[in-house]
Amino acid sequence: MNIAVLLTCHNRRAKTENCLVSLGRALDAFNGSHNENERVTLEIYLVDDGCTDETTKAAHDTVEYAPLHILKGDGNLYWAGGMRYCWREAMKRHHEWNYYLLINDDTEMMKNLFDELFYAQSYSRNQFGQEGIVSGITCAMDDATKLTYGGDVIINRFLSTKRRLSPNGKPQLCDQTNANILLVPKSIVDCIGIFYDGYTHGFADSDYSRMARRKDIPIVLTANFCGRCEQDHGTETELAHKLIGMSLKQRRAYFRNPLHSNKEYFRYIRRNSPIRLPLVWLGRMMNLYLPKLYYRINRIR
Repeated sequence: MNIAVLLTCHNRRAKTENCLVSLGRALDAFNGSHNENERVTLEIYLVDDGCTDETTKAAHDTVEYAPLHILKGDGNLYWAGGMRYCWREAMKRHHEWNYYLLINDDTEMMKNLFDELFYAQSYSRNQFGQEGIVSGITCAMDDATKLTYGGDVIINRFLSTKRRLSPNGKPQLCDQTNANILLVPKSIVDCIGIFYDGYTHGFADSDYSRMARRKDIPIVLTANFCGRCEQDHGTETELAHKLIGMSLKQRRAYFRNPLHSNKEYFRYIRRNSPIRLPLVWLGRMMNLYLPKLYYRINRIR
């Protein structure tokens, strides 16, 4: 079982190092409990996107369990750009891989990682007659019961209401997922390719999973937590206070930034929920020009 591991980083040396150490522990745990013909081999493709904190040195010192390829960025790739870069590099040897494993560098892998991923993959083959994309569910670093990342079931496509699925001891089908831990079979890359080029930072993982579901490709969540990662995006209340406290000029700059780009959000909606685009555009314009009114209406809704 040959897997290309893909991740990108920018000045988070301690988190990146912890991620890579935990990946090695998970690999040892899986291979130590399986026969030789069932074992996993990894190769790691890591994008160093302009790091100035010696992340590359830490990675070289840490990774002894797999070949490590360091790819240099200029600091402007952001997350989606960095992930596409390493994915394309790994695809130069596409015929060698069974899977691509996408991970976030702030995610700590649990020792049950590969057991959970392959169990969910087996479930997909048995239940749907084909391999699926498997998303690993994560909990908070200091709370093994607190769900942070995983997948959602879409309840109403026009209103974009979703329900986040908690692990229940068996794999579950979802409609949209995060890529904190994401196992993508070679066969699915052959079918739908990699992340769409139109995203700089966010939306790429959600867009990829939505595209897969339109092609009737299963998106399956692991039965249990298999990683730890903090939910660091803040609450809507915190964001409301932040935006209301800004000047119009500051809000314009905020929504042009690749980290929270209105332009790329509209692109995501146009690709995945085009019927919602007028409503989404109106909401975003209100958030830009009349944020107090926008959040007051949101609270009522």
